[in-house]
Amino acid sequence: MVAAFLCGALPISGFADLTPEAQKAFERYVAAAETRIGTAPRIRAPEGQKIVTAQTALEGGKEIKVPGGLVQDLLGSIFLPHLTIPQVRAVMQAYPDYKRVFAPEVIESKILRHDGDRYQVFLRLYKKQMVTVVLNSTYDVRYSAADPRHLAVDSRSTRIAEVRRPKDSYDDEYPVGRDTGFLWKLNSYWRFAEADGGVYAECEAISLSRDVPFGLGFIRKFVERFPRESMDSTLESLRRAMMDPARVP
Repeated sequence: MVAAFLCGALPISGFADLTPEAQKAFERYVAAAETRIGTAPRIRAPEGQKIVTAQTALEGGKEIKVPGGLVQDLLGSIFLPHLTIPQVRAVMQAYPDYKRVFAPEVIESKILRHDGDRYQVFLRLYKKQMVTVVLNSTYDVRYSAADPRHLAVDSRSTRIAEVRRPKDSYDDEYPVGRDTGFLWKLNSYWRFAEADGGVYAECEAISLSRDVPFGLGFIRKFVERFPRESMDSTLESLRRAMMDPARVP
């Protein structure tokens, strides 16, 4: 979730609308991506290393165009030594602790509803990059396990609202989908596999934000560089949390 938020943060002023056409195109992109994501990690990073690669999803062998929108799709992988799937599950499901694990990008986190392997989660996201952006976001998160040595966690945004004046109030929001377009949609897919004395962890983050206006090449370069740095930070935060005896049962 955090990586996708960072990937979608663009230093652009002005307002943009999430159109029905852009939303439908993003849903088509997600559907195409989910057909190849599977239930287990596709990349196994060596211990002590992080692997981050850009991904894309095709429809009928062709690129999926999102009018007025920008889709960013990144895959990251790390190895968590000396851990088990039950330990990883416990840390991942400790959502109230996310505001500490993923600080300063997450400034508030809580469980709204919990029913078995399904969670409704609230995250307040913060980013300062030329401007300060705060987003109130909710997610539908589902856990599944093909066997005791694997775990899949699918998170899909259900609401993302940008705060108008973060210094004054977190409750004063722009209408959903009618804001500065820093982040409109956000999905993340975690895959874990227990093997080789630890757990291989992989996350694919897919986000939708407003498109970069024509001619702003410096912003385009920023957008292309920033997602990799953001994914790297997210994986490192997860590694630190998983290595903390106070957090891992």
